Amino acid sequence: MGKRRTPTLQSTIVSHSISKLNPAIRSMALNNKPLWEQKVEAFRSFGLSEDEICSAFKRQPLCMAISEKKIKKMMGFFVNKLKMNPSMISKSPNLLLYSLEKRIIPRCSVLQVLMLKGLIKDDIGIPSKVAMAEKEFMVKFVSKYQNEVPDVVRAHQGKIEFQGLPIAMEM
Repeated sequence: MGKRRTPTLQSTIVSHSISKLNPAIRSMALNNKPLWEQKVEAFRSFGLSEDEICSAFKRQPLCMAISEKKIKKMMGFFVNKLKMNPSMISKSPNLLLYSLEKRIIPRCSVLQVLMLKGLIKDDIGIPSKVAMAEKEFMVKFVSKYQNEVPDVVRAHQGKIEFQGLPIAMEM
């Protein structure tokens, strides 16, 4: 049997760089110049600067792989319904990759129910709650409160309409 090679620091860095580069190349390959510019304009329409758009792309290249329609839909939800500052979204561009209907709205509905009951703080940090693993979210926000507030289960199932959070997300 051959000797097993231990990865060097250099090969680890190169591997990490390639893993970050791959989504960027994919995003750029999926967009011709006019399509890319339409997506940039979609972000600009919510007040993001060129630097903020570049920063979002560097943090999560796949934010430019989604459609212009989805960019507008997601940004519209975060800015108009959640009252998030657009620059906050540029710092957490992964938010744009989640499903609005299957993940974001059900979670926001659960948080809305709990905030209105005074069971969780207003400064809960929506981006981290949206990104949280499903099992962890269920334990911390649904299972924990389901006996005290049965509506959290219905909210998570999408059976309670999301009206908006009782706070503004200014960051």
